[in-house]
This record gives sequence, structure tokens and C-alpha cells, in this order.
Amino acid sequence: MKRIQEQLKTRWLGQNYIYREEVTSTNDALRSLADEKAPMGTVLLANQQTAGRGRKGRTWESPAGKGLWFSLLLRPPLHPREAVALTLVTAVGICRGLDYYPGLGAAIKWPNDILCDSKKLGGILSEINAAQEKLHYVVIGVGLNLQAAYLSESVAPIAVGMEDILQQGVDQRELLCRLLLGLESVYDEFFHNGFGLLRQEWEERSPMLGREVHVSTVNGDLDGVVLGLSEEGFLRLQLENGKVAHVISGDVQMVEGR
Repeated sequence: MKRIQEQLKTRWLGQNYIYREEVTSTNDALRSLADEKAPMGTVLLANQQTAGRGRKGRTWESPAGKGLWFSLLLRPPLHPREAVALTLVTAVGICRGLDYYPGLGAAIKWPNDILCDSKKLGGILSEINAAQEKLHYVVIGVGLNLQAAYLSESVAPIAVGMEDILQQGVDQRELLCRLLLGLESVYDEFFHNGFGLLRQEWEERSPMLGREVHVSTVNGDLDGVVLGLSEEGFLRLQLENGKVAHVISGDVQMVEGR
């Protein structure tokens, strides 16, 4: 996908588009360009990542031709603490883009997963460059599986690919353009109006609301029922003792049958 301009309908996101056949990770490659003053809205896509990663440094398997691996650069007029919500905003934008594909039924799992049929279709990795109270830029990486057959035995049972769900091939150029259009729409809303309405859309697109979950955090494990998101994007959890916890970061497992 060396060119996407013929199909791209965005105003600013992806208008500066860079293709690489192979990178260690698209986030690493784009961060280097961001440090060299690449403009807001730059998108870098690679056919293959040799060291793709997710949250907490976990490996993200991303061989050639089996998924869509790209990163985008934002330079928003936000305080660093406001930028924390960008992972959640991005998830909504990806789902808007995927709405184009009937029968896919993409959903969101906090904090950074895109689901289909309760399995992981994709993930988001946001990396912020800031100094004290000033936000320099945010690089947001997106990995979306097209086929899950290539995944390792430890990952395959919990993952799925778009083509697996749709039972047909997917035009990668069209998919990227659809995603960028959805992402631009949510970023424009977020920069102008904040997280309020997008938070509501996130909750409507998530199967987590009202579900009992187990959350592993650096401060210990929590069990409770998901109430939704806070204004900052934290997970609101109704605990067994009646208190409401705001979870800033953690790994979530939905309890089956509840």
C-alpha cells in the first residue's frame, strides 16, 4: 500500500502518508519522525513489524500481509493528563471505521482492545511525549488482525481476524482509508468538545457495562461490576463492599456466565 491518496477522504489525518516494507515497530519509526518535526496527522504503515509490541512491552505478532499495522502522529492542544483519554477515543474511531463492514460487530474492551465475537481483533498503543505541563506529541499505534491462523498457540485461542469473521478477503487500502476517516472524526470531536459524548459512545460500543470483571493492577486485584468510564477515562467499578473504584490502569477479564 505505497499510495492511499486516491481513496483517502480525510482533511488532515493521513495526508502525510509514509509506507515502509519492514520496521521494528511503527510506533518506533514514527516517533523518530516526530522528533524530526513530522506534521500533525502523519500516518506510517508497515507491511511487517519485526518487534511489534502492545501494552507493558508485550509482543504483538505482526508478519507481512496478515494484518494492518500503522501508527499516527497527533500534536493536539491538550494538557498531558487530557491526552490519556486518546486511547479510548481511538477505539471509538476504529469502530466507526469498521461499521462499514456489515456483520463484523466490532466492540471495545477497556483499556485498549478491539473485539469481535468476544475475541481480540486489534489493539491500540498510545505513547505520549511530554515535559512537565507541556504535551509535545502523541504517537498512537494500531494493530488489526486480518487472519488469525498465523498466530502462535498461546495467542490464537483468544484472537480473531477480520477475514475470518467476514469469510472473505479485505481490501487493505480501503480498510485503512475507512479507519482514518473514522479516527479523524473522533479526534476532531475530542479536540473541540472533550470526552463527554465520546465517552457515551464508548460505553454503548462496549460489552463490559454491567458485567462482572476481574481486574489485575499494580496495587492488587479487584472484582466488581463495570459501571462505565469516568470523565478522565478511568474504569468505574462497583466493588462487592458497595464502594466505587476508579481503575487507572490494569488488565481486565470478564467473568463468564455473569
